[in-house]
Amino acid sequence: MLLKYIFKRLLIAIPTLLVISFMVFMIIQLPPGSFLDTKMEQMELEGQVDLLEIQRLEETYHINSNLTVQYFYWLGGFMIGDLGEDFDTGEKVSSIIAELLPYTAIISFCTILITWMIAIPAGVIAAINKNNPTDYTISFVGLIALATPNFIAAIIFQVVIQAMYPNFSPTGLWSDEYNDVPWYHWDAFIDICKHLVVPTFVIALSGTAGMIRLLRTNLIDELKKQYVLCARARGLHPALVVMKYPFRVAINPFISGIGGILPALISGSMVISIVLALPTLGPKLLEALMGQNTYLASSIVFIQCILAVLGILISDILLAIVDPRIKFDSK
Repeated sequence: MLLKYIFKRLLIAIPTLLVISFMVFMIIQLPPGSFLDTKMEQMELEGQVDLLEIQRLEETYHINSNLTVQYFYWLGGFMIGDLGEDFDTGEKVSSIIAELLPYTAIISFCTILITWMIAIPAGVIAAINKNNPTDYTISFVGLIALATPNFIAAIIFQVVIQAMYPNFSPTGLWSDEYNDVPWYHWDAFIDICKHLVVPTFVIALSGTAGMIRLLRTNLIDELKKQYVLCARARGLHPALVVMKYPFRVAINPFISGIGGILPALISGSMVISIVLALPTLGPKLLEALMGQNTYLASSIVFIQCILAVLGILISDILLAIVDPRIKFDSK
């Protein structure tokens, strides 16, 4: 049943992704002009127009061809692993993604871990202690975190940590002395862990606050239902009454949120990455979009779409495993 469901979803995903890829490529081409126009303007300002270079770019990327033709060239290369080149530097797009994606994934994974570690126990405690000082305190702190813009929190934490530890720079993911040291060396690994504290905590602030409110509300609704009252009347331990069934139902939004987690591995928090000078794909995507760097921008956004479709599939499967009320469609 499960394998049949996964196979059916994957068959549906193929035409979905093809339509998405076409829309992504066309939308990125919507702004007037092209990278080639920008390149020629830059050459004119420098006083040296290299016509051979312009001709090479036109032939390589089929810029003078119809947009549909350009799309099929890009898609064909994408399917065989050739994501094209960065128009600015000539570097392979696949190399750029391979370089920046691991750092983006590390930050996102640590953020998700911290968010769940804080939000789940805080949400459960707030629901159990509804309308008492503990609940009010958790809700008050959560609302402050939710209302504080992430980039403001990033600047505040950056200034505070710089003042407390003058020899430590909270920007970036490693100190200058470890630029040429592999991450798996112990000292370099410890340095990266220290630098991860600020971005992961800042990015997790609003997400944690929102999840606490969501889990609290869902759990309070479940605790009012008859099966919970019957379990209490039978004399079950209070912790077992909460965690066995109500919690499993109330946590569904966390699992369904996985569909949005995987694409976030690429974009992450773009503003935070810029403020803290993090080597992630978010700022690179923004730079590519602003410069009409078609191959780089299209590849990054399309990979995000693939991860979104995959994330939704994973969340659906996990929901059916966690919540016994959800069954796979056998038709």
